[in-house]
Amino acid sequence: MGLKVFVTGAGGYLGNVLVAYLADMPEVEHITGLINNTLPPAPLSPKVNLVKMDIRSPELASVMAGHEVVVHTAFLVQWISRMPAAVRDDINLRGTWNLAQAAVESRAQKVIYASSISAYDPILVQGTDDVKEEFPTGKGDSSMYYWNNKAIAEKILTEILEPSGIILTSLRLSYIIGPRNRITVAGFRENAANFPGRDPRAQFVHEEDVAEAFGQAVRADMPGVFNAVPDGNIRLSEVYEIIGAKPITVPLWLAHLITFVRWQYLGSPVHPSWIRSALVDATLSNAKLKAAGWRPRYSSRDAIIGAIEK
Repeated sequence: MGLKVFVTGAGGYLGNVLVAYLADMPEVEHITGLINNTLPPAPLSPKVNLVKMDIRSPELASVMAGHEVVVHTAFLVQWISRMPAAVRDDINLRGTWNLAQAAVESRAQKVIYASSISAYDPILVQGTDDVKEEFPTGKGDSSMYYWNNKAIAEKILTEILEPSGIILTSLRLSYIIGPRNRITVAGFRENAANFPGRDPRAQFVHEEDVAEAFGQAVRADMPGVFNAVPDGNIRLSEVYEIIGAKPITVPLWLAHLITFVRWQYLGSPVHPSWIRSALVDATLSNAKLKAAGWRPRYSSRDAIIGAIEK
């Protein structure tokens, strides 16, 4: 008998990538994909069964029962202004709490969490090189809601799962990109801007490398936190060059104002805090995940090129 895997956020970009990859693994017998309002692209493997349910539902444990592995990708990334911040945080944080409680109740063997490099303290990490997993995480009090939620979600999972004996693997991901994600490139192109004195470094990890990292955590027990980032890094100016963007030079305050107006009044899902997020300059080490056997095949440049629509 093979493994039964429960995947949250199966209708989203990352969830869909992982469901497709896991379905091709001979070790996996069955996948239950939790979806909310977004359906993954068809066709799906016969191994996959979709269940529509809010991650905060009290029925989550009953649906999860019988699955040895839980993969948690469900998370609200973009935030529209008509949604109260309390609702946003409830989805991300109470949803994560409910997921962890359900894993304990259903006696799952391991939980693999799609964390983020945004879990690190955004002030302390600025300007650092080769950041390892022991670096301080955020306290949840920064001006960037996504960074706050990711840091707090990690703590929630650790506090609930570690005492239970469930193996928790948290993969801290950088920008995920690839052929199934054209939106990120489009967003960088449409909002291309140069800020005087700023050319931050970033890391773009290819969706296939991400899928292999999750697959490795399914096959083997990998307790702990791992940076899932490519070798090397890339400057924002290089990203613009690769995607053919024509950035305009604007002062930071004006970019914030324009982004706020678009978000608050014009329905844009891009909150102004994403400008601050994009300007965090740091590089992360992938040595720990490599020591566990992972080998990224794509550089940041390769990943971006793979996401450019031909």
